[in-house]
Amino acid sequence: MDLIHAVLGVLAFAALLLLATWLRTVIRAALEKRQVRADMVQLVMRAFWGAAIMVALVAGFTIVTQQPSLGLTGFLTAAIITSLGLQDLFKNYVAGYYVLLERNIKVGDIVESQGYRGVVTEVKMRVTYLRGETGELIIVPNLELFNHTTVVLSETKPPKQPRRRPKLREGPENDPDHSLESVSL
Repeated sequence: MDLIHAVLGVLAFAALLLLATWLRTVIRAALEKRQVRADMVQLVMRAFWGAAIMVALVAGFTIVTQQPSLGLTGFLTAAIITSLGLQDLFKNYVAGYYVLLERNIKVGDIVESQGYRGVVTEVKMRVTYLRGETGELIIVPNLELFNHTTVVLSETKPPKQPRRRPKLREGPENDPDHSLESVSL
């Protein structure tokens, strides 16, 4: 490893981080223009930034060591370790996506799951916040709400169903005058 490759590796790392910073602002602006939820924007930004740092590190390391196979091995090892470490976090985000999408649990509902009971104060991508009967804050990972039996006692009234009138068929049996004649004595 000589000084020139070390400097080139550091420059490549810095250049890729600058490019990633610019792309990050472009992606954030595009997501906000589409009015994507703030927590989804934050999730995408974190994932993008983590991937950008990993790519920049691997590129810089590969240039410094002059061994592409070593850089690729480092990248794959880092990806595997990261995916194993973040597995539960990703499960909670996916479960939160379904909780938010299905809207079975809403703010104001009373929820009981895994021995915890409280009023839902906020539903986020990763966790749901409950306020217990004595005022304590209960933070429930969405994966628990998704994988375990959850009882939802809604405080909010269900939407009113429109009243339906029976539809009368036309014909002599449904004619009011005809009906009166057949009933009269």
